[in-house]
Parts: sequence; structure tokens; C-alpha cells
Amino acid sequence: MAVSTSKAKKFTDSQADTALVIGFAGQLKYWWDNFLDNDTQTKILNHTYKKTNEHGVEVDENDGAEVLIHTITLYFYPKEEQAFSKTILINLFCPTLTYYRWYKDVFLTNVLKNEDGT
Repeated sequence: MAVSTSKAKKFTDSQADTALVIGFAGQLKYWWDNFLDNDTQTKILNHTYKKTNEHGVEVDENDGAEVLIHTITLYFYPKEEQAFSKTILINLFCPTLTYYRWYKDVFLTNVLKNEDGT
């Protein structure tokens, strides 16, 4: 939701991804600041893939937000629960921000369950 809002305000993909990370708080911010080194953070935020546009030309497309969400999923869920957890995150529907707030609070209570952050 946050990335879509940033893009609607005419932010570039890179700026939207950075805005998302700046909004991290609590346990998620602790994980981002302490478990990932600067090189890894930069690789996640600047990740691109090749895409063919309507004219048949290959262009680099930024997908930092998607890689960030995937990385969070890999760090915070055991391997056997990852497919199920990804399905829940992808299909998340919050009719109001109150529901989102509750979901976020419940999700973050499970973050960093282990001492090593995995």
C-alpha cells in the first residue's frame, strides 16, 4: 500500500522503496538496521530485472519493493510456512486501516523470534 501511494505522488520506484524503509518502526526497523549490512540493503532497494516493453526493447525495471517483501518473508517465517505466509501476504485485504493496524501488530509480534533474526 505504501509503495502504491508513493508512486501515486509521482515518486520514482527508488524513492518509493526508500520511503517504505524509512517508515519501518520497532522490530522491523531493528532487523533492517542490525541484521542486514549496507551492501545487502542497497542490493535489495536497487534490484532490477529485464523487461521487454511494447516496442520490443529490453529495459531495466526496478522491483525493490517486491524483493524487500520477499526478503522479509524469508527472514521471518520458517521454511515450511513460507508458501502459506506468502499467500496470506499477497491476498491481504484490509477494509479499513484499523484492520491493517491489527494485522501489522500481530505480524510484528512474530518478527525476530530467534536470537539470530531468522
